[in-house]
Amino acid sequence: IGSPHIPQLVRRPEVLDALKKCGGVFMPSATQDLDGIVTVNLGSKGVIELELVSSGEKWGRGPAKDIHSSLKAMVDSPAWHLVKALNTLVSEDGNVIMIDNYPKPLPLTDEQKAMIEKVSKTRSEALAKKQFSVQHWINDLPWEQANERLESQPTVNIEGLVGGYTGPGGKTILPHRAVAKIDMRLVPDMKAADALAALKAHLAKRGFGDIEVNMTGGYDPTATSKDSPLIQAQLATYKKFGIDALLWPRNAGSYPGYVFTGEPLKLAAGHFGLGHGSGAHAPDEYYIIESTNPKIQDFDGATMSFVEYLYELAK
Repeated sequence: IGSPHIPQLVRRPEVLDALKKCGGVFMPSATQDLDGIVTVNLGSKGVIELELVSSGEKWGRGPAKDIHSSLKAMVDSPAWHLVKALNTLVSEDGNVIMIDNYPKPLPLTDEQKAMIEKVSKTRSEALAKKQFSVQHWINDLPWEQANERLESQPTVNIEGLVGGYTGPGGKTILPHRAVAKIDMRLVPDMKAADALAALKAHLAKRGFGDIEVNMTGGYDPTATSKDSPLIQAQLATYKKFGIDALLWPRNAGSYPGYVFTGEPLKLAAGHFGLGHGSGAHAPDEYYIIESTNPKIQDFDGATMSFVEYLYELAK
């Protein structure tokens, strides 16, 4: 979710001194949709990644080792204990966070809503659904409202559930341990530390204080002004390639850019680059090397976009 060494490196005095002389920081990316449209992100969501661990040993109920499933009639299940705990975190449909005293997100501004409206009229909903292999958005929301929700809402997502026997066929056991791998996306003005504290307090209040909360990584959201030279240079570079890029409030994904956009540097930061890729973190993640689509730059074209961008920044 982000190397712990990045903030350690950035906070070295000699590195901080060098960064204070910078105009901004950009991360190479492939920003083109399948139809060639480019959006420029003005920030990214923050994130917390963690594991929730339910065990008979820590709970003081259920087995301290895997036992025969027939004993479920008289022995508590750590796996069910975890399921019940997870159920308290969200609404019945899993789409609304129900954690007590959870940090409140900053509402979208009128300017951000206007960005979303413009992009929703330009980008293809059908292509997006095809790319993500989905047929419906949450609550069957129309395209623009789904995009507003994407940009404005924090999330609690289950990345994976692990417990007991997971091989072929079945195995009649009562597992002594179960783990949920969770990520929680954050939007401005939410802080990772506040969200983590609220989660722990919520579980304790609801009778699940025995469940271990092991944070494996995380950081705050980022934001960059559209008027910053870094972003204006991006727009100008895309224009050279015949592309009128669209502004977008923030990337729904996350990266540890807070080390640049936050105190003490407060630099502009963002992603840039032509080309197309998709399937991030999935087995079929890809990047186009040779493009047969005239609307999408291939690897050579993407490389040239970085060259032109650096020249634009140097003006």
